[in-house]
Amino acid sequence: MPTHPDPNLPTRRQDVLFYVVLNVIGLLFFSLVRNNSFWHGDDWEYLIQALRIEGDWRELFSARLHQTFQPLPNLIFFLEFKAFQLDAERYYLFNVLVHSANAFLVYKLVRTLLRDRSIAILSGMLFEFAVGNYGKSVMTVSGVSDLVITTLTLLTMVFYIRNELHDRGAITSRNFFLCLLFFALSLLSKTTSFSVIGLMFAFNLLFREQTGRKLFDANLVALSAIALAMLFVKLVIQGAVPGAQDLDVSPWSVMKNYAAYLVRMVFPIHSSTLVSESGLVVRFIYEFATAIRALIFLCIVSYSVFGFIFGNRVIRFFIAWTYIVVTPFCFFRFPADWLDIRFLYLVSVGFHMILASGTVLAARLLYQKPWRRRLPYLIPAFFVGLTYFVLQQLDSNYERKAAAPQLNSVKERFYEMYAKNTETQEKLPKVND
Repeated sequence: MPTHPDPNLPTRRQDVLFYVVLNVIGLLFFSLVRNNSFWHGDDWEYLIQALRIEGDWRELFSARLHQTFQPLPNLIFFLEFKAFQLDAERYYLFNVLVHSANAFLVYKLVRTLLRDRSIAILSGMLFEFAVGNYGKSVMTVSGVSDLVITTLTLLTMVFYIRNELHDRGAITSRNFFLCLLFFALSLLSKTTSFSVIGLMFAFNLLFREQTGRKLFDANLVALSAIALAMLFVKLVIQGAVPGAQDLDVSPWSVMKNYAAYLVRMVFPIHSSTLVSESGLVVRFIYEFATAIRALIFLCIVSYSVFGFIFGNRVIRFFIAWTYIVVTPFCFFRFPADWLDIRFLYLVSVGFHMILASGTVLAARLLYQKPWRRRLPYLIPAFFVGLTYFVLQQLDSNYERKAAAPQLNSVKERFYEMYAKNTETQEKLPKVND
């Protein structure tokens, strides 16, 4: 008898088409930021770092920038600088393309764990629209470091899960080789390796019946040993823990940060000049912000407990994803600027899958109601609209920051080094341009 393909397993052509759609959406959705210039102090610091690398390749391994050992982001930004020079639009375009690739990887990750194409597509679309993280990593030139570590984390997890589910954890399989490769590259970027190990542990715990493997299998132990060895190397090279002065391990601070980060994914309206300068509707909502935040946090905690008890393995895994990935940031003092939401870029993956699954499953319950079954999609549509509103507010704010006098000193340092490297001072913009 002929076998019929599973409709929930898309063909390669469908995957390619969806990837193209994601890129088109990304280019349109973030088109408003491509005319921005370098507005963040880190943007100029990365440009200065690129000039240093041009003079001495060993600067790739320098821990000068934020005292962090991250040769891979340094290399990527250096290659961007060689290709784009001071054309900021091209940096933003590159960010958007990397972001779209990450959205596609979110789709692949959900599809690998859950053979449901609709939920996987909606998860990828929500990530493309920057729901829950509001696109700050995409809208900051130096945000490429956040984008790249997310790419490596998603690739590592996709191939780790494939190896455990389909290759019975074989250490000689192609999937494990690719998992090891991308995990090793992630170790040359920001220190997120133990979040990845935590995600692997959560997968082993929740899917042990399907894989038939031990909780601490040989693969997890080997990858953990590599992460510990790299941590030791980084500490030796850096000579100190980056940001140690901002560490706060008190239970009250950690719990407060958990609440703040999780609520910010859903309700990004906090005290800021952007809120005070926004329209009447935003200011009216902000009057009740404290009560709204408390209610949202209770809903998040309730859903987390309910989902972990009654949800399927995949829902449990993505609930665990959200809490595991946000944990490292909770031991640092909460940033005073509520718009510094770059930390939520990778965290929001779990939120997207949970939102997508709830929407699709609710719509299916109403399959006999042609009109009503579309109502659940109003919730993700609301978040997309909220994200675009935040993007507009951020964009106008960043345009003002680009011309702020606070950046003059770092601009002057860059242009002085740039003039020396190019042996010319022609066509260099003035610092206050």
